[in-house]
Amino acid sequence: MFHHWSLVIICIPDKEDEVGPIILHLDSLGLHYSRPIFDHIRSYLKEEWKYLNQESDSADLPIADRIWKHLPRRIEDKVIAVPQQKNDYDCGLFVLFFMERFIEEAPERLKKKDLAMFGKEWFKPEEASGLRVKIRNLLMEELNASANS
Repeated sequence: MFHHWSLVIICIPDKEDEVGPIILHLDSLGLHYSRPIFDHIRSYLKEEWKYLNQESDSADLPIADRIWKHLPRRIEDKVIAVPQQKNDYDCGLFVLFFMERFIEEAPERLKKKDLAMFGKEWFKPEEASGLRVKIRNLLMEELNASANS
């Protein structure tokens, strides 16, 4: 059986932006159907919304009141074009690399206009595959450090 990893990122806007969250799906092989993934995440967000509506004061929430009241209808989704892996075993490395690059490069509160940072040319696939060596080296350093202490 073939297993594959892809990444979903939920972007929560600034309260002042008066927009809803954006769900991003990044898939380095394009194997996963995004629609069911978006539907599951949207379902989770709706349940969380119902719970928080009962438990929280809207002033404590990170989303504008006007958006919060109609949140289930204000959630957007976007399939993100990303560099593609060149084999069938680097998907985990690509997910880690997507996370690393997103954390380093994305603004704290991603907006629709910021989606231009992504694309098939976002990075070279070899950079993601190169994480294997970086992770191995980190593990070896930790192993050596623990053996020497």
